[in-house]
Amino acid sequence: MRDKQREETRKKLYHAALEVFCRDGVAACRIEDIAQKAAVSRAAFYFHFPSKDDVLLELLKESETPLCEAIEALPPTATLQDVFNTVISNMSAFWSEGERRKLLVEMFSVSMRRTTIVHDREAEVVRAVVTRRFQAASERKELSSAMPPEILSDFYLLNCLAAMASWCVQPIMPLADMLHGVTHLFMQGAGPQE
Repeated sequence: MRDKQREETRKKLYHAALEVFCRDGVAACRIEDIAQKAAVSRAAFYFHFPSKDDVLLELLKESETPLCEAIEALPPTATLQDVFNTVISNMSAFWSEGERRKLLVEMFSVSMRRTTIVHDREAEVVRAVVTRRFQAASERKELSSAMPPEILSDFYLLNCLAAMASWCVQPIMPLADMLHGVTHLFMQGAGPQE
């Protein structure tokens, strides 16, 4: 019973924090405002989330889990284009929903700070899953051999993040279209050389 109550409080705080972040901005919002919105104490916030960054990392995890599951559900023979389509559909569906777009830049900032601390590819789930697919594609000669597939997968994901950051600031086209464009440009340089 107590664990269920803790989980419910955590969910309330998480959703309240996202709402306050979207309304006030992450830097400008106060923990008191989040706690008040969730109808809990300030101490309860810190019990569940040591900082506002931890809420954003939870959002990142929420976006990564279905993406990784979808990529892993692809058959082992799936082409790199199948992987790209899965990345595009999952990222655009998640980040285009509601007001999440407002939190992309903040989430990127937290993610980049985390990446400077964690250099283990396996600790970064999306990187690990996508890298395995790039390695398989490289073995099937779907990629240029000019660079290792591990580096190419990082380049691809960074290009996707750059497109998402641009879309966040200037949403002049649907996110899916932006990601398709970046994928096309990426493959022009990383595709097999004839």
